[in-house]
Amino acid sequence: MKPTSSPILLVLLIFSTLYLPSSFAEDYTQWGLPEGAKARIGKGEINDIQYSPDGTILAVAGSVGIWLYDAETLQELTLLRKGRKGKYGVRNISFSPDSTTLVSGYLDDVIFWDVTAREHKKTYERIGSSVLLSPDGSLLVSKDYKGIHLSDAKTGDRKKTIVFKRLNYRPCILFSPDGRTLAGAHLDGPIPLWDTKTGKLKKTLIGHAKNVYTLSFSPDGKTLASGSRDHTVRLWDVETGTLQKTFIGHTETVYSVSFSPGGRILATGSEDKTIRLWNVNTGKLKKILEHADHVNHVLFSPDGKTLTGASSHHTIRLWDAETGKLKKTLTGHGIWIVGTSFSPDGKTLATMSRDETIRLWDANTGQHKMDLTGKHVENIGYFESMSFSPDRRMLAAVSGKKTDLSGFSDYTARTIASKSGDPAIYLWNTDTGKQEKVLTGHTEFVESVSFSPDGKTLASGGGDKTIRLWDIATGNERKVLTGHTESITSLSFSLDGAILASGGLNGNIRLWDANTGEHKKTLTGHAAEVRSLSFSPDGEILASTGPDGTLRLWDANTGEHKKTLTAYKGTFWSVLFGLNGEILATQSGSSRVSIRLWKEIRLWDVIKDREKKTLTGHTLGITSVSFSPDRQTLASASEDGTVLLWELTAILNTTDNTK
Repeated sequence: MKPTSSPILLVLLIFSTLYLPSSFAEDYTQWGLPEGAKARIGKGEINDIQYSPDGTILAVAGSVGIWLYDAETLQELTLLRKGRKGKYGVRNISFSPDSTTLVSGYLDDVIFWDVTAREHKKTYERIGSSVLLSPDGSLLVSKDYKGIHLSDAKTGDRKKTIVFKRLNYRPCILFSPDGRTLAGAHLDGPIPLWDTKTGKLKKTLIGHAKNVYTLSFSPDGKTLASGSRDHTVRLWDVETGTLQKTFIGHTETVYSVSFSPGGRILATGSEDKTIRLWNVNTGKLKKILEHADHVNHVLFSPDGKTLTGASSHHTIRLWDAETGKLKKTLTGHGIWIVGTSFSPDGKTLATMSRDETIRLWDANTGQHKMDLTGKHVENIGYFESMSFSPDRRMLAAVSGKKTDLSGFSDYTARTIASKSGDPAIYLWNTDTGKQEKVLTGHTEFVESVSFSPDGKTLASGGGDKTIRLWDIATGNERKVLTGHTESITSLSFSLDGAILASGGLNGNIRLWDANTGEHKKTLTGHAAEVRSLSFSPDGEILASTGPDGTLRLWDANTGEHKKTLTAYKGTFWSVLFGLNGEILATQSGSSRVSIRLWKEIRLWDVIKDREKKTLTGHTLGITSVSFSPDRQTLASASEDGTVLLWELTAILNTTDNTK
């Protein structure tokens, strides 16, 4: 059958290279959505948490915007977002003393919000990234590469600048309770204290051996607590600058410290996944609270009854500060989502996350259905690929992937390596959420899996350069296909199940007889690894993508190269044909070991070679895309911890934005 001559609409997800920084509703999954999106799964990464001084609101700032919760009921109140400035994430927040105003910062801009009306008040541009209001609300502190700036909070006019270029990258600037002293965290360990009226350095606290990441003044302003990468917490006399106590017990970096309102207790949160409560007077440890992930933020409520702990990559937990009993967990905030897949009936969306979980969601409402669990889950590590069986009752996911760690910091490299796990393929029953089988046999990481159209066979490939065909009913290995000379990075069955295509790290594509395992053809042309493969519904065309910035179309029968499409910028990351052969989705990003900055989805008419529509909404790089079976919904997953569901049919029927 000849390829259709009708115009092929290509959906190119090519993301901008710019470095980018509601009202009450019952269903928060539909708050603050970008144009064309019908729901949001997840609330994004967490950058900061703050209670309003009157104790009525808990504010959570992150990649999506600012979520406001009722501090007592913990119900969502609203999501604060404002155009371009609010869309690209909020680094940190600060309440005014009367709790009526919230100030947020990202990159160089500062936004003021009316908390009562839940709306934008004003924006000060290019003031600085980290923001903090003085205790009396008159001064606004911000920092950039030039130093720390003190501005008039009402007008935004800069009053003075403290030249200091060795501040930590974290927004760690803090006023003393009386507003007369400003403390900052230093990259190398020292803690400078400045006079806020004169801008002069008062003293420098020296004692930490490594970076200081967090500071907290006691309520009376006489003591300063600091937490460091050296795993210690130190208490300093603010007046004399002398070291009072050193708390030892954490086994990893201390990212957050917070005094109780009475000043008797200090809470410390660490990368070791614990929150520790210390008696400030005696220095003795009172309690250890276990968290699900490393703790980036700890905070007492204004009445001192609740202790809040959060990770930028996970959940927010609230404990009874006296008993240590867990009171509530706020879910929805999460780490990078690296993969999505619709079930064949379109009713369920599966997402993979860097928090080592696979979650199932209602594809229509965006509501969470279940997490997949089973034996040996604690040893799984990061998931790298997944696939639904044709009857949607089984989900296969692979882990144990070895990652190129060049370009990462030593700590990050160690963390990723420790979570690589053993190479295996996990099969779950999607009705019960129970693990049914674990397929082992690959000697190195597994990178790709694909079910045959009849659901009886699962193909897997990875770092051992082999393709293995598994009998789903028994879990036994049926065949091992060899021939690739490099790691296998992608797999795809033709819709009739007759052909299996495999892509390799060296850019070669091999076509196999799916029944006999016989090698049929080798397709060459990609200059780098083949990241994704997809057959057209009639089986005549094979599409392939890779980080060489090209998308290639091949005659699936002859192996003839038909056409090459080139990315505007970045990498084509994944490709999918629509059921009628007219829609093709691809994703663009940068290298696999660096933060992807591409955030825009661009829709193109390939025949007319022009852009039809641009979809924006994610705040960090897009890592995965997936069509629903009816091709009316497009799911896009992002490093910002969210999945957006797009009404693709409605979007394509709107006015062309290039006219």
